[in-house]
Amino acid sequence: MSHDVTGREASSPLAKASRRHRRTRWLSSAALIGAIGVVAPLALLSAPASAAAPTPTGYTLVASNGGVYNFGGSPVVGGALGISNLPIIGAASTADGKGYWLAASDGGVFTFGDALYLGGLGGTKLVSPIVGFAATPDGKGYYEVGADGGVFTFGDAQFHGSLGGLKLSAPIVGISITGSGAGYYLVGSDGAAYAFGDGAYAGNVLSKFGGPSPDGPITSIAANPTGAGYLIATTEGGIFSFGGAPFFGSPTLSGVAPTAPIVSVSYAPDGSGYWAVGADGGVFSFNATINGHANFYGSVPGEVGFAGLSAPSPIVGFAPTI
Repeated sequence: MSHDVTGREASSPLAKASRRHRRTRWLSSAALIGAIGVVAPLALLSAPASAAAPTPTGYTLVASNGGVYNFGGSPVVGGALGISNLPIIGAASTADGKGYWLAASDGGVFTFGDALYLGGLGGTKLVSPIVGFAATPDGKGYYEVGADGGVFTFGDAQFHGSLGGLKLSAPIVGISITGSGAGYYLVGSDGAAYAFGDGAYAGNVLSKFGGPSPDGPITSIAANPTGAGYLIATTEGGIFSFGGAPFFGSPTLSGVAPTAPIVSVSYAPDGSGYWAVGADGGVFSFNATINGHANFYGSVPGEVGFAGLSAPSPIVGFAPTI
């Protein structure tokens, strides 16, 4: 099971891939153990949550070999195990939580449940591999980003600029859509952050520490879903807040060291909490209060059949289910 180009930006929603819509049945069993839930002290709260946002009912973890682990209300509708010829790099849930997309390093897109196939880059000659994938809030479009910062849009995803063709200080490792869906952020492995559309630049890890993060390379960025700012996560469990993005803690501050590199950080839709996920499938949940919505539904190390073991293939993607 497993886990965020020509240098020209493909912004047309009509961009097509040679890879067709495919489905497979990969059913995961119930998870039992393997995570930490943290409620942040009031002093750490930096922004109120929105009561109007949908509440997550579960989440989907995806491995680099296309295996899918479903927890809570995540729909068991298949995965790309044995289908994708290249590593899977990310995932996103549909707006109603009844399906999800998986994306591969060549830009191929696989759809499951009610996820719509809107195009992909499979079969396209790329300057650098695809490293990030994100869906629009209405589920009618999605983005792919390459390690060189090239951004590709499909469906109703709007192109607001990219870094393709520019000399970067480090490869891009992730993309996150702003709460409005009218912008996005990119982040490099060194912690450099880039804002596009209505995304407001609010600083980066390099400026925060005057150099690389003391908690290891950067792996993920998460836009604040209810306002300005974003979180940036590191391999060793550091999570840093910029621009007023709500901060509720991190694996590093919790004193529970991850047993594998953190590969993803994701907010609950109302901003009342977030999850950090390790490459071994461990899930860390952090909430503003006891009523925060980043609930723990299980993790791969505790899954029946793999008790006490990490995922057979590294976890690379995490998608909350609404």
